[in-house]
Amino acid sequence: MKILDLETWPRNNAFEFFNRYETPQFNICANVTITQTLRFLQNNGLNRFTAIMWLVCHTANGIRELRYRIRGESVVEHDVVHPSFTWLNNDNTLTFCMAEYHPDVRAFFHRVQDSVNGINPNPMLADQQTMDNILYISCLPWVNFTSISHPTKMDETRAIPRISWGKFTKEGKEWTMPVSLQLHHGLADGYHSGLFFDTLQSLLDEPKKINWPL
Repeated sequence: MKILDLETWPRNNAFEFFNRYETPQFNICANVTITQTLRFLQNNGLNRFTAIMWLVCHTANGIRELRYRIRGESVVEHDVVHPSFTWLNNDNTLTFCMAEYHPDVRAFFHRVQDSVNGINPNPMLADQQTMDNILYISCLPWVNFTSISHPTKMDETRAIPRISWGKFTKEGKEWTMPVSLQLHHGLADGYHSGLFFDTLQSLLDEPKKINWPL
């Protein structure tokens, strides 16, 4: 992790401008084509939630602006950020899980499974997280959404990106999936959102290039 020199940081003016807003986040939702990846995951019996979570975390970690966070009057850049994800319990209540991101997708699968295995049987929704080197991850597999909003506190956690994806939908011969990316506008722009979606789509188009845990 490093602390940015705001005097020389090219985004400083934008940061100071948008960080004064009560709601400085912007959210972009777009469909991505998942035909190749979905077929590959189904043919190889791979967990789709974990696979997609690795894909979005891998994409986010490759974009510096998605690793920026706010600490008081400073902006820091993390070397790596990790998923904090929601998990649906058997009684349809939600709990929160943490897993360390790893560029090796096989190691990541094991870490997610260990996290899920360690879920508290009596979870509390109280926000006890003190780290900011995370990504908020969620999935709505029941909804082919075209927009989404997230609850956001009026504190430094509002700088943490929120990434969600929704229902797989057949459109002609292709399968698509809505993806939502919410970012702090003082830390990133539409360009970085476009880079996120383009990179994610490239990964989804060529799943055989990834060293999956087969």
